[in-house]
Amino acid sequence: MKMFNNINDHTSYHAKRRGEVMMVSDNIKTLSYAEAWDHINAIAAHIQAEGISKGDRVAILAKNSVDNICIFLACARIGAVAVGLNYRLTLSELDFISSNAGAKFLFMDQEFNSLRGDYLNSINSVCLDSDENAPILAEWLATPASLTEVEVNGDDILFQMYTSGTTGLPKGVLISHGNVLANSYQAPLSTGIGFREGDRALVIAPSFHAVGLVGALLGVIYGCSLIIHRDYDPVGMVETLAKEHINSVAVIPVMLQFSLAMVPNIKDYDFSELHTINYGASPISETLLKECIDAFGCDFVQGYGQTEATMALTFLTASDHRKALAGQPELLRSCGRAVFGSEIKIVGNDGQELAVGEIGEIVAKGPQIMQGYWKNPEATAKTVIDGWLHTGDAGRMDEDGYIYIQDRVKDMIISGGENIYPAEIENHLVSHPQIQDASVIGVPDAKWGEVPLAVLVSGGQPELSAEELTEFCREKLAGYKIPRKLEYIAALPRNPTGKVLKKDIRVMMAEKYPAV
Repeated sequence: MKMFNNINDHTSYHAKRRGEVMMVSDNIKTLSYAEAWDHINAIAAHIQAEGISKGDRVAILAKNSVDNICIFLACARIGAVAVGLNYRLTLSELDFISSNAGAKFLFMDQEFNSLRGDYLNSINSVCLDSDENAPILAEWLATPASLTEVEVNGDDILFQMYTSGTTGLPKGVLISHGNVLANSYQAPLSTGIGFREGDRALVIAPSFHAVGLVGALLGVIYGCSLIIHRDYDPVGMVETLAKEHINSVAVIPVMLQFSLAMVPNIKDYDFSELHTINYGASPISETLLKECIDAFGCDFVQGYGQTEATMALTFLTASDHRKALAGQPELLRSCGRAVFGSEIKIVGNDGQELAVGEIGEIVAKGPQIMQGYWKNPEATAKTVIDGWLHTGDAGRMDEDGYIYIQDRVKDMIISGGENIYPAEIENHLVSHPQIQDASVIGVPDAKWGEVPLAVLVSGGQPELSAEELTEFCREKLAGYKIPRKLEYIAALPRNPTGKVLKKDIRVMMAEKYPAV
């Protein structure tokens, strides 16, 4: 018999071994491991009663909550595949994703009813809270339903998470039970900091993001207690870290910056039980790190990865951060070294490994690499070659194995922790009759890290104003994707084959948009 072959083995074990320990809590509901296991089984049985079988897709359009995480685990219980939907997307974007996934059932928060397009309106749904158009979860669970046991293996898909590509079309990343279990074992082995029975973790990142979902699942795997925040609140985060005796939390640096700014009396709080703040999406400045260590008095760990790698490919450990502050500040520009059981190398355009210090594409191999893209073998073949995940990020490796990201091969912009792909925005911009040509780059921003800048070639007079551009984008693009800044130039620089030279555009804009 294979033990710990899937996440269900872990959840059931903790329910039997430490059933009285709190597993999940939000501002509405608190469940022990035993109570949560019963709740998970009840939801799973009712999902089966809706005709959902192993391998079927179940969409979840909801913010963080006890019920949300239990629904993900209920899908896992019967081998169904959870598809978390990003509620920050537009109706048309969500309609494409849900139809592409072929979702057969929907769990949702009532507040997102307006985001249901033709496809989501065509399938049965249950609301986690009140709604006139769908059953409420509690009422739906009130009718009897029996659970049919399903064999779930490590290679079975646990969840399908959508990430945009350079073409702007979202792709469904297939992450298996084995992928998540592998990454959950790799993390403590790589950082030297592991979850322990009784640890209390604060979950803030949304469940449609790998950091939010995989981070929560990792806590469940190790039998921790999860305190769940529905949204990020800079003051609420600080208060919860102190009052709920939190041991660890995962954030992005801008969240720390906001909390320090919004809580001027932060030194009055007791963070004595907080041992680790994990962060990702962008490096942390030496100044902010010192301020955070002074305020929170805990260790810091940076993780680098992407959805296609479940969550983590590298870690900059707590000891690395201490080295940085003790005289090696350049380490803070690194995203760390490869996680346990993984290989990372830097390759050139020909796929050959480059020498130490040379810049090329970061590629990685390990047990956490995705199973592929849903119904997209061509994209899978281009992304995973001979087992190596081509990240699309350009970087270099030093003689000690530390990775330094130099640029994004795919020109991805990271704004406030959200991944933004310029091609999607550019395709929409050039559909406007007053825009002849368009390129989008990321420019530094003190608040969000970077924001999209639209560099346009006018297609006629008068030129669009920033307000008009925002209004044009609002219908088709999520708010965080809309360019915050606008510049006009006579023509976009291109190479002989017609490819836009974004490097040249960045140079052109560097003086006006300097690093902050």
